[in-house]
Amino acid sequence: MNRMLLEFLSHPVVSGLIVMGFLGVLTYKVRFVDISGLIAAFVVGFTVWAAGGPASFVVLLFFFISAGIATKYKYKAKAKKDFAQEGKGRRSWKNVFGSGIIPMIFAIGIQLAVQSVIPVDPFWMFGGFVGAVATTSADTLASEIGVFSKSKPRLITNLRRKVPAGTIGAVSLLGELVAVAAGAIIGLVALFFAVLSPASVYVSSVEQLLFILPLSVLTAFIGCNLDSLLGAIAQNRFVCEICGAITDKEFHCDYETKYVGGYKQFTNMHVNLGSSGLGATLGIILGAGLFIWILGGLFFWVVVSSNN
Repeated sequence: MNRMLLEFLSHPVVSGLIVMGFLGVLTYKVRFVDISGLIAAFVVGFTVWAAGGPASFVVLLFFFISAGIATKYKYKAKAKKDFAQEGKGRRSWKNVFGSGIIPMIFAIGIQLAVQSVIPVDPFWMFGGFVGAVATTSADTLASEIGVFSKSKPRLITNLRRKVPAGTIGAVSLLGELVAVAAGAIIGLVALFFAVLSPASVYVSSVEQLLFILPLSVLTAFIGCNLDSLLGAIAQNRFVCEICGAITDKEFHCDYETKYVGGYKQFTNMHVNLGSSGLGATLGIILGAGLFIWILGGLFFWVVVSSNN
């Protein structure tokens, strides 16, 4: 009887429902998400648990917890300057899906690769998963903490130009350091599971094991900056005529902002989807070991070009 109960509770679907039920109530109680965000988080979390396994779920959970804490960090100070997350720091379904859809897709990809439905190494899919999570982690933490940088941010499309904190496409030294730290944390969590139980993250060689940490750090740093670049180029932008900040908000400093550029329908959610997708792509490249070949090809091209 006890064995049957244990087998029932350990089934991915049952255990996923239990874990997400508990965490869902907890995250709602601590005001990390609103009702819509709770439902979206349940869908994403349950899918990652059932398809990608507990190891992938814990990697995603670290992002979710760190993002929630970073959002609440000095919230009142950020709110006074209109930097704070709307809804008193509670993430809605748009925030959750914007950050979680790509990792969820790659968690499903992991399972499909394991079942040989798609002819790829499962570690490649895991690399894409880690790349997406590292990118979204780096972007969220850099945005929430980077606004407190003592040095004035610079526009990523013109690094000589200093801009107000909170400007779309702005980068700062503090934000860049936070992005790297976020990638390192995600990488260490994944590496922990890889060392403890290689099968849980589908590591099949020492080379793949060694790729995990640099994969996470690189995708975090590059993906975060691609997010800033994508935001600066394509995201809808409004200027605050009071403080001069370029923002995605239609109201800033208690006054209505003026639309100045970008695609009106291209919001922060679309930017997050795009950057996490690019981070996942880079994760696949690194996971497949193709990055070294690409660097080698570029080096060869530079050498040949310089000789001509």
